[in-house]
Amino acid sequence: MTRPPRHLGIVGNRGKEGVRALLPPLVRWIRSQGLDVSLERTLVRGLKGVGAGVSLPTLLRRADALLVLGGDGTMLRAAREAREGLPILGVNLGSLGFLTETAVESLYPALDRLFRGQFVVERRMMVETTVRSERGTRAWNGVGLNDAVIHPRDRSRVIALDIRIGSTPLGTLVADGLIVATPTGSTAYSLSAGGPIVRPTIEALIATPISPHTLTFRPLLVGASEVVRIVLRHGHPRATLTLDGQVTHLLKPGDEIEIRRAKRHVSLITLRPGSFYEVLRRKFAWAEPPRSARPRG
Repeated sequence: MTRPPRHLGIVGNRGKEGVRALLPPLVRWIRSQGLDVSLERTLVRGLKGVGAGVSLPTLLRRADALLVLGGDGTMLRAAREAREGLPILGVNLGSLGFLTETAVESLYPALDRLFRGQFVVERRMMVETTVRSERGTRAWNGVGLNDAVIHPRDRSRVIALDIRIGSTPLGTLVADGLIVATPTGSTAYSLSAGGPIVRPTIEALIATPISPHTLTFRPLLVGASEVVRIVLRHGHPRATLTLDGQVTHLLKPGDEIEIRRAKRHVSLITLRPGSFYEVLRRKFAWAEPPRSARPRG
């Protein structure tokens, strides 16, 4: 049993259908359990019966657990903003919802288990990206939960990337881009580009090329303590670095990008420890037999 929270913070995507109707009864029920609750200000704007919202930094300081209402995009934003050690429970109001393990119809039973301490916290590694100019000046830094992606600014062009792992050169990748994902992000963009699925509690980085122009560059699992170093070659189009599909930085030829395991982790609440393979099977129809091979009855 884990220590149950006493102050729940709620963030979410107010654009998702059903969020605003869900909040008033949810807030009343949480308070009826004797818990404090704070809601992000942008979520409750124009909504009656929930009290005044607070800024996100204030909410993150007050809360000892975070409830995220939305889809995976909302979860990724919350993961980047949350402080180290703040447990996060995602409630899926989107479509696939791989990061948000609780369905909205199971919300109240899930919260009941959370308030009883019947949950486990999984520490998920994050990816940190540092960009340095050709002169060596640090130009940008960012952290993501899923992945860091380098891709051409003009999607119809290819880019050339000189890649090293630590001090060892791997060669030049000419491709539509490169994904460096965490195990949590292995089921996202990296998977669609041909990368492996990795259990999210494993600590490693996955370097997956996007449509490489040679068969010699294949997806590569990199040790969590290693650093992937990439230089954007001159004579090719400008490129963009994107974290979690949400945060972008424009790159220039000659820029060096260092991608490594971030110093901080994200703490995700799971009510069903060891359920990753079950979620994989259910949401991806993993290893299901073809219809022609299913027994009839």
